[in-house]
Amino acid sequence: MRGRRTVAAFALRRAAWAISLVWLLIALSSSTVHADLGGFSITNFDVELEVRPDATLEVTERIEVMFHEPRHGIYRTIPVRYTDPVGYNYSLGLRFGDVTNESGAKHDTKVTHEGRYIQVRIGSADRTVEGRVTYVIHYRVTRALGHYPQHDEIYWNVTGNEWNQPIERASCTVRLPQAFPKDSLLTAVYTGRMGSRDREATVAYPPDGTVRFEASRSMESLEGMTVAVAFPHGAVRFPSAAEQGAQFLFENWVVLIPLGVLIFLLRRYLTRGRDPRGQDTVMVRYEAPPGATPGEVGAIVDERVDLRDITATLVDLAVRGHIRIEQKENVVLGLFKTSEYSFHRLREKPATDLSLHEQLLISGLFADGDVVDLSDLRQEFYRHIPGIKDAIFARMVQQGHLACDPGKVRSKFAGLGVVFMMLTVAVGVLWAKVIGAIFPHALAFPIVAAIVSCVLFLIFAPAMPQRTKKGVELRAWARGFEEFVGRVERDTLERAEAKNLFESLLPYAMALGISNRWAKKFEGLYADPPSWYTGSHIGTSFSSRSFERGLSGAMAATGSALSSTPRSSGSSGSGGSSGGGGGGGGGGSW
Repeated sequence: MRGRRTVAAFALRRAAWAISLVWLLIALSSSTVHADLGGFSITNFDVELEVRPDATLEVTERIEVMFHEPRHGIYRTIPVRYTDPVGYNYSLGLRFGDVTNESGAKHDTKVTHEGRYIQVRIGSADRTVEGRVTYVIHYRVTRALGHYPQHDEIYWNVTGNEWNQPIERASCTVRLPQAFPKDSLLTAVYTGRMGSRDREATVAYPPDGTVRFEASRSMESLEGMTVAVAFPHGAVRFPSAAEQGAQFLFENWVVLIPLGVLIFLLRRYLTRGRDPRGQDTVMVRYEAPPGATPGEVGAIVDERVDLRDITATLVDLAVRGHIRIEQKENVVLGLFKTSEYSFHRLREKPATDLSLHEQLLISGLFADGDVVDLSDLRQEFYRHIPGIKDAIFARMVQQGHLACDPGKVRSKFAGLGVVFMMLTVAVGVLWAKVIGAIFPHALAFPIVAAIVSCVLFLIFAPAMPQRTKKGVELRAWARGFEEFVGRVERDTLERAEAKNLFESLLPYAMALGISNRWAKKFEGLYADPPSWYTGSHIGTSFSSRSFERGLSGAMAATGSALSSTPRSSGSSGSGGSSGGGGGGGGGGSW
């Protein structure tokens, strides 16, 4: 128990340290948006969207600005990272071009990534500008179009809804890859603040095959215009499924973490968890395994020490002359009988031949004297059980049956699962922060990946303890003994020393859960009851089946009493809106 607590505490300390580090990195990675110094207004915001046959979008923004006081220039922020309600992160794939004036001369620019935005700072720190200035911004977007069963579509936030300044005039021209009849197109335009469905704009279809949108009023602070055009299939070739899948994994690689965990756990199991290969055939066994107690035989089968293994050890100690078990019957109110069990310590046999777990069992039973009633052990003996279990596993490791303590191995992997779950969430949040994903949607994939990873650790934890070759042979003995119990004939037992065989192997049969079948084989073969167990049912006519039922009942009651603990105290659809689609953002001056 102390070892398991140590592993759990160590795991929690590592998790706390790792999460603190990750959140520190998140804090350091957080960026501050440049303050908007104002001092200007936007007189015209005209955008041209050219849809290319390769599904890219060429964007040209013509922004006419009136500076009312000296400023270095403006900055334009464009969102490029998005997160849908399912938690899927995706980006527009924006490739910035340049910024020019009306005559084509380039402005100085500095492009930086600010969370989910690309920020373009336009102007020079060495000089200021006043009056009317035109900025023509060019960039290309690789994943701006939608591909739907009925049509292809461009859905674009033309001006953005994050400008603090009003926009006197806003317009947009959409150029499709080819001219389409007007009745084959579906168009929509939305104006106002984020989420608004107002349509205060006009839509025109010039003869050159374009679609022209123009706001019918000026946009106030934090207002914008969004347009949508749906057109028939065939004019645009979209990326293949493989290309889309590669892009998805790049932006949402956190979903691959459970796959990595599965590969790690499989490799760990195959190299250090899987048992050595044993014999293909089961050999019948009817002698006690050398050097292995019943508790160890029971534990080698499932790599756990159960109460049945402890009570089987108790019976084995009685068979070997260290303990005598007594059953007494009490009549309650003259109506029904109850059984009381007591244990007597016999000191004729030296304790030096006892293993540590057997010594711990005896010292726990007889802590207050050489005779103890089972009722006196309730809510007391449970304190000794963890030590007995640890001692059994320690002896099995020392004897070469197990590579290491299975309980500690399972606790280790369960603890690693919890730590990895926390780290996965933290790393997923950090990545979402770096790429500018939108919260809380961005938490979906990291949380799912973390839970799946933890579940994988918990699933593999029971399989990670490893038996040695000697341990595989001991488990084969258990299978061979079960085979013997199922196949042995009565005449074989009659030729053997039935009484000695029955008693010496009874504890092993109890540890394996086949004591009733074992007792049935010996029914009527001998008449002398065992000296180490006294009970009301034992008389001149001894029955091995009746004896086994009484002993099993006694051990079931013993197991329940030994494991009892004190009670702990306690009290009791579809559609669009302004701000939707790709593009958008805002800006300011500096």
